[in-house]
This record gives sequence, structure tokens and C-alpha cells, in this order.
Amino acid sequence: MNAVVSTIEQLLPTEIIQTDPEQIALYSQDVFTLGPKVCAVVTPRNIEEVQALVRACRERGTPIVTRGGGMSYTSGYLATAPDSLLVDITSMNAIVEINLEDRYVTVETGCSWQALYEALAPLGVRTPYWGTLSGRFATVGGGLSQNSIFWGSGQHGTAADNVLSLSVVTGKGELIETGSASQRHAAPFTRHFGPDLTGLFASDCGALGIKVRATLPLVPLAGSKSYTSFAFEASGPMLRAMAQISRESLTTECFGFDPYLQKQRMKRASLAADAQQLSGVVKAESSLVGKLKQSAKIALSGRRFMDDVEWAMFTISEGRTDEETAFQAERIREICSAEGGTELPDSIPRILAANPFGPVNNMVGAEGERWLPVHGLVPHSRGEAVLAAIESVYSDHQSLLAQFNIETGYLIAVVSEQITVLEPVFFWPDALNALHKHSLESDHLARLHQFDSVPNAWEAVQKVKSEVIDVLSREGASHLQLGKAYHYQDALKPAARDLILGIKASLDPDGIMNPGVLGLS
Repeated sequence: MNAVVSTIEQLLPTEIIQTDPEQIALYSQDVFTLGPKVCAVVTPRNIEEVQALVRACRERGTPIVTRGGGMSYTSGYLATAPDSLLVDITSMNAIVEINLEDRYVTVETGCSWQALYEALAPLGVRTPYWGTLSGRFATVGGGLSQNSIFWGSGQHGTAADNVLSLSVVTGKGELIETGSASQRHAAPFTRHFGPDLTGLFASDCGALGIKVRATLPLVPLAGSKSYTSFAFEASGPMLRAMAQISRESLTTECFGFDPYLQKQRMKRASLAADAQQLSGVVKAESSLVGKLKQSAKIALSGRRFMDDVEWAMFTISEGRTDEETAFQAERIREICSAEGGTELPDSIPRILAANPFGPVNNMVGAEGERWLPVHGLVPHSRGEAVLAAIESVYSDHQSLLAQFNIETGYLIAVVSEQITVLEPVFFWPDALNALHKHSLESDHLARLHQFDSVPNAWEAVQKVKSEVIDVLSREGASHLQLGKAYHYQDALKPAARDLILGIKASLDPDGIMNPGVLGLS
């Protein structure tokens, strides 16, 4: 048995230490990559156990990787060093304090975005950014470590933009609190007290420590929502419309699909899923008239209206009054019409908003194909040019893509008033891994075609994906969940690189915290 496991078993309860081979295999992979097997999985229940664990690992020189919900695909929680230990933070999932008077909530970082939202909603509040589409599993700590977008991002930005204070166990086993909580006698009510230490630990992918608590701001739930859907004949007009909608801060969510990806999403849906999601829409309507109206409207529109659509864009807008959201929707119509957009029924964004944290069945293709997204965040002015640069990579590899039946699509979104997100997506026939089978709904998994493993297919996807990432780096794109997949240290200017290396050395002098992530040793 690994020496560190023996040491930990003397320090911590054995029930939080797993060495079962099946569990080890499950926790040693992400959505895309099989990593080296970790020596054990430890599920601490409190801060003291995290500190004891880190100190034992430091004494033994044992590397640590930290995992939240496990929904990422950039090797962020995969080991790179032998005999690494994985910390599963999901048992630390308590909501510590909801302070309605001072408008903040403190949670343990293993809390899922769905659990947090559902705890806050009855009180009439939520966090400004309130999670990813995978928020049924994805955790607050994972979202802050990797950074993430979706719910609320159109106006409020990323997860890392919306955190006031963090409690972090460093590679020395010390507990650091940030923001106003770094003071001796203050609550975690604001992010800023001198230099922004909260921002330092956000988006670090676990390189600087293990986040154990987070304090997030609270805002009122929306009093009104409006929804729009538009079809465009090409990507350029849609990108320009989305950029203008973003500049005018008209939506909390604005996203679009290319023809291939939207057909994938339509094929994934079933009549049973439609009925289940429709019930969510009906519940979201406050009046009986509204319930009947939306139920009939969505049932009549069905999904056939998407059959001949090329590029499709969807928006969800929030406001305090119906007049405010009606104004937002009308302005969106003006912008889209000016770019040649054709309005569609609003059932897709309406259903999505009513069912924000659905199953993660979208982590595979409609027929059971493997799925891999990559992405880049670029300024609005660069969206069309960077999309064209990505397309040139596909053109260069047409024969390789065809050889392994690799299909490509795009998800496009906007963040705050400045950012266009381009997310190229790959689908290819290949065997699913243990994480897929663990995460998908069992009845959905049973309906899928179970492809056999295809030799060299993963390597082909990896080759094209890596070249897309190279293009994005040359174009100056930024990234979420950098992990071990995107360029970070090599992309930095020398002064910034020296600073982050110095900070890493100070907080983790023995280099045990997720070595290799962000390109840091």
C-alpha cells in the first residue's frame, strides 16, 4: 500500500478513504481523457480534515489533485505524477450562512449549483451568476477553480466575477481567507480589502490550494422574464446580432448553435422529455391563464420549426417588471431584424429556463457518440475572424476528420458586454468511458448505440483539437477551465509569468498542489 495512504488512515476516518479499484478508475478520468490511476480518493467532511490531509501529503511529498462534480474535459483533476491522491470535495456541501440583510451566502465548495439555487429561490434571491448547465453535478468550488459560464453570464459575467471571499487550504496546510474576511474582525461581505486575494485563487484550477468555502453575493429573483428565438442564414449576421445584444446588456443568457449542433440537440430530445420539460414551463407561470397559454403554445409549435433552420440564436432576458423585459425583447427583435434574422417560436429558451439543471445526457452525442468541446473567449470585434481561423483548421484536416467520422459544430454565447464565446464541438463514434456511464441517466444510456472502441480515433480528435487551441492562442483568446489543455504559462508575458511562479512557490513550496495544471510544476 502507498505510504501516504497508510499515513492518512492513521490520521483520518477510514470511511472517507477509498482504494476500491473501480472507484479509483472512475476518479482517474474526465470527460475526454483517461489519466494515470491515483493511489486513493479521500472525501473530507470538514476543513480540519482537509488541512490534516494536505500536511500528511506535504510530509510525504505526495501530489494532490482536487475534484468537484467531475464534469470537465481539460485534465484539470487528472494526475500527472505517480502515486497522486485525489480529494473529492463533494461531501463538504453545506450552506453555511444565508445573510439576506447584507446580501451574501457562504457555502462549502462541494455544494452543487443546483442545490444552492434551490435553497435560495424560496427566499426570493439567487447569486448573480448561478451555475452551469451541468449544475446538477457541477460544484461551486469547481466553478470557481475552473471558472465557468452560463446562467446569468450575459449580464453578470463568469463564476470568478461573482465571488466575494474564499477560504483556501494552501500547499502548506494553512487556511487563508480572502476579501474582507482576511481582516481579524470582519465578515466576508465584500471582495476588496487591499489587493484582490479572492481573484488570485479564482480560476487557478487548484494550483494554489484547495477551496473549502466561498461567499457569493445575492440579488433578487427576477420579477419578469422574456424570451426570443431567431434563425440566421449564416454565422456572421448571428455573431453581429449577439455582439450588439451583449453591448446593450439586454439579456442574462444569449446563445446560439450552428446547423449541426442544433440537429444533435433536437435528435437527443424525446416526447417524454418534452412532456417533462413542459411541466417545468407550466409551473413557472404564475397565473392559470399563463399556464394554459404557454402549454398550448409550446405543444403546437413542437420541434418541426427547427427543421430548415441554419444558425439559431436564443435569448432569455430578466427584469423587475413586464414592461422592462418587453422593452428588452423588442430591442432584440430590432437588432436581429437588422441582421436579417427571422423570428422563431420561443419554446426552446422558455423550456431551458424552466429546467435549468437537467440531466447531463448532452455529454454524449444523440446516438451515443463521444463528445468534446473546446472554446475561446474573444472580444466581440474578433468573433467572425476567429471563427474563420478555426474553420481553416478543419479544412486542413478534412481527410482525417472523414477517416474517423468526426463531426464538428459550434455553441456560441456572449458574456457581460465585451465577450463572444466560441465553442467548437467534436462528435465521433467511439466507446464511452466509465465517467459517461456513471453520469448519464440509466434509461437514456440504455437507448444509446454502444460503439466499440475505435483505434486512433481519440488521437485524431486530440490532434485537431490541439491545433484549434494553438489558433485560439495565436488570436489572443482567453479560456475557462484551463486545466492542462490550454496554453497558460507559455502564453504569458515574462513579468506575469515570473509573478505567478513566485506566488506558486510561496503558497505551495513543495509543488504538491495539482502539479502540471496551468503548465506549473
